[in-house]
Amino acid sequence: MLVMLVPVVAVSTVSAQQNNDVSLEQLYQQLDEVVANGQTYTNNKLKKIEQIKKEFRNSVQPLQRYAKAKQLFNEYSKLINDSTLKYGRECHKIALSIGNKDLIIESTLMLSHQYIISGSYEDAKKYLQDINPAQLTEEQKGMYYNEVGQLYGELSVYSSDPELSNRYWKVSESKRDTLLAIIDSTSTEWLSRKVAMLLGEQKFDEALHYCDEWERKVTPESSDYAFMAYSKSEVYKGKHDRDMRKRWLAISAISDLKCSIMNQASLWMLAKLLSEDGDQERAYRYIEYSWQCASRFNAHIRNWQISPVLTTINENYKSQLKAKNRTLWGMVALVSLLSLVLLTLYIYVGRKRRQLAVAQHELKNVNGELEQLNNQLKDANSELSQKNFLLSETNDKLTSAMSQLNDSNRVKDEYIGKFLSICSEYIDKLNNYRIKVNRKLKAGQHADLLRMTSSEQLKDDELKELFQNFDTVFLHLFPTFIDDFNALLQPSERINIDRDKKQLNTDLRIFALIRLGIDESSKIAEFLRYSPNSIYAYRARIKNKAAGNRDDFERLVKEIGIIEKQ
Repeated sequence: MLVMLVPVVAVSTVSAQQNNDVSLEQLYQQLDEVVANGQTYTNNKLKKIEQIKKEFRNSVQPLQRYAKAKQLFNEYSKLINDSTLKYGRECHKIALSIGNKDLIIESTLMLSHQYIISGSYEDAKKYLQDINPAQLTEEQKGMYYNEVGQLYGELSVYSSDPELSNRYWKVSESKRDTLLAIIDSTSTEWLSRKVAMLLGEQKFDEALHYCDEWERKVTPESSDYAFMAYSKSEVYKGKHDRDMRKRWLAISAISDLKCSIMNQASLWMLAKLLSEDGDQERAYRYIEYSWQCASRFNAHIRNWQISPVLTTINENYKSQLKAKNRTLWGMVALVSLLSLVLLTLYIYVGRKRRQLAVAQHELKNVNGELEQLNNQLKDANSELSQKNFLLSETNDKLTSAMSQLNDSNRVKDEYIGKFLSICSEYIDKLNNYRIKVNRKLKAGQHADLLRMTSSEQLKDDELKELFQNFDTVFLHLFPTFIDDFNALLQPSERINIDRDKKQLNTDLRIFALIRLGIDESSKIAEFLRYSPNSIYAYRARIKNKAAGNRDDFERLVKEIGIIEKQ
């Protein structure tokens, strides 16, 4: 949620009571939908910006170019930081070229504001030092004291020196008090500052009263409404009302995303709370999207804030996945055991039925041939001998089947052990990584720690090892898979790989997952770190190479792979 004060006088069409009538889960569902359609909102924003850019390029008069550059600055201010600064500097350059004092002050304050919210405090301070407050109009003084107060408030929060932090906070309070004295007490700017002051003084009930008044003056699903909702969540944080805090963070996040605000805090703060409450899947989706927004805005201060939350949620999400996998393996083992029992019962009942059929047949023959017993005794003995021979062969086949079943169970036991071993090794790796991070934190090596956690080498190595383990285990279970798979392809399109490495390529790995029953492109894409469209393209390309009917190709792949005797 972008902390920027812009006076807006509008009547809200959604009251606080109406917001409270919507359940928290319904708000989450609305937010899920907004996250899913986030790119649509952003594309609409970019289309609007492209039109303004065209008008800017066609502008000739300096004042016209200044107005269009300022409009681009405002449109980009919450979307892309670098572009915002580009058009802010353009405004400043035009103002200096025509010598317009008011425009010079305005563009200077614009640049200082953007540097503050992007964490470039020294740059903001340099621009603010160029302004003499005594030469400002009342309106300009309001803007100036707003920026100075915000700058020193940020410096107070992020300063590691307690004495400097206290000094910065006093300057921020002084500028805030000055600002409150000169701006309209009915404006949203005054209300936002008043709420911030009351939060600092821990007067939460009074702050909530002003938030309600503020809410009635802003338009729902606007950037101003998002800031109001975020401030309200901070009030409920002070009141230790966790559910209401999550509610208003969700409302703020919905407004942020619908307004294409990339520099926002509500979504990742909500993700942190959801992760703490155990809703890891939703928390992971929110923090991942929030990180994408922060990366697009490209301000180091926001990335620095999100990084520890992203790391924590990612670890929690992985832990939950491991727990689910353990449960799944337990269920697989139970189903396998029940299948074995069922197969044993089926064989036993079949044998009894066959024995009963043989007995009935023999009894019928004995009754029918009783009068001819002496004449047919030799034939009966021969027939009985043949049946005994057939029964012996049946017993031999059953013994062989039981032996293969025992071998299959041994293979399952072996690979369950392999899975548990890999899990244990990964836990040790995580623990070693934790110890390493802990040591660097204790040693104050924050820069090293940031470089270490910024690198994706660890993830890439783990993914490589995961794929190697998958390939090894799969080829051990289905040793003839590559040959059987190639047999389904046209001779000229068959896949040749180094058999000694026991490693699959991407095409084989996709169809190996399909052979294991994972045939949804989205799930395959998630495992292999591709987009669903890429997986769909891979599948379509391979099926076009099929030796037979391409529509039967995947069904035939699923029929590959009787586990051979180890």
